[in-house]
Amino acid sequence: MKAEESGELMGRDPTLDPADKFRSTAEHRPGKPGCPQVAGWLDGSMTLTEAPLPFPDCVPTLTDVERTVTLRAHGAGDLDALVEQCNDPATRLWTTVPISEGGYTRADAEGFALRFVPQAWAAGRTRLWAIEAEIDSRRRFCGSIDLRLRDNAEAEVGFGLHPAARGRSVMSTALRIVVKHGFDDLGLQVIRWRARVGNWPSRRVAAAAGFRFDGMVRGLLVHRGQRFDGWVATITSADTRAALPWLDPPVLRTTGLILRPFSDADVPRIVAATTDPRTQHWLVSLPDPYRVSDARAYVEATRELAARDRGLVWCVSDATSDLCIGAVSVEGFGGYARRREIGYWAHPAARGRGVMTTAVGAVTRYVEDNDLADSLLIRCAVGNAASRHVAEAAGYSQIGIQPRCEPLRDGSMSDLVLYSRP
Repeated sequence: MKAEESGELMGRDPTLDPADKFRSTAEHRPGKPGCPQVAGWLDGSMTLTEAPLPFPDCVPTLTDVERTVTLRAHGAGDLDALVEQCNDPATRLWTTVPISEGGYTRADAEGFALRFVPQAWAAGRTRLWAIEAEIDSRRRFCGSIDLRLRDNAEAEVGFGLHPAARGRSVMSTALRIVVKHGFDDLGLQVIRWRARVGNWPSRRVAAAAGFRFDGMVRGLLVHRGQRFDGWVATITSADTRAALPWLDPPVLRTTGLILRPFSDADVPRIVAATTDPRTQHWLVSLPDPYRVSDARAYVEATRELAARDRGLVWCVSDATSDLCIGAVSVEGFGGYARRREIGYWAHPAARGRGVMTTAVGAVTRYVEDNDLADSLLIRCAVGNAASRHVAEAAGYSQIGIQPRCEPLRDGSMSDLVLYSRP
């Protein structure tokens, strides 16, 4: 199995734990003949030395004592769980595990764990561990993680997680263990992470381990014969290794409504709302025509805001049907001042029912109760009576007019009315 892009598929990850909770045998266990160990980097090249122990004894066992996550050598006892993991749809989607008509077989697992892994350690360029943790009161195989060594004191990480271990911070813990090993035991200076764009679980794991997001590279990765855009993130030996902030919109429940993160299932309702002529008139930034691809890009953009710690976006859904009937956003995080701006739009079916007033009120209370802002601003086109009513009914006070600054779909320019709390 080559697990380059798969990460933890659900759940939030904790901040970095104190360094002294890690235990490593890395400094005590040498390798075997033909299983080189890293000695250091001289003139930009990796220097390898020979050592006497065979696989699996050449594999350093690394443990997070507090979270009881252990990285160890793969063995025959991992094969059944490895087959389960590699037949999981999410693993197949994001990683390069072999896909055949009969699925990932025990023979595939044997080839990976009992032949490929020992050979990788023997070659000396890839350190590949099985992840073991306690799941439902039983210690078990939870996935794999590797550290691929490059010249110039650089390396790249890859990982894949068994479905039973997802949502438990197992992979983020494993990645922190590997990062510590790479920097403290091997003397690495830079470790990189790459993933296909859209693999949010893997990106969450990287952020939880302190990897700083570098950006998107077009056509970076080839996956099953197709080229995809890829994300890149980096952590250096000089970085703090602390988890990066990630603004997750919490689920808010209020009268008749549930405010939650957007999902791909909301795309048809987003298209219906944003192709409405009234919405198009007031929100000139919307593409025209507005397509399904635009709605999908919007959902991804809401996730990107959260990942970059820049904003919160809620889907306003009906409490009974869970259908999307609008959106409320809070943006402006990450600047030098704690000024935030609230924006919103409504599906045509939600108009005239007080839905957006209720939703904006719920978000306002959340921001204020959690001390996320010193002031909140709403801007409405002067002629947008419905939007202005929402701001006023939600307790915002008009503080001024910004003249002729908002373009409308008909080509005219509108004044903006400014509302604020407090």
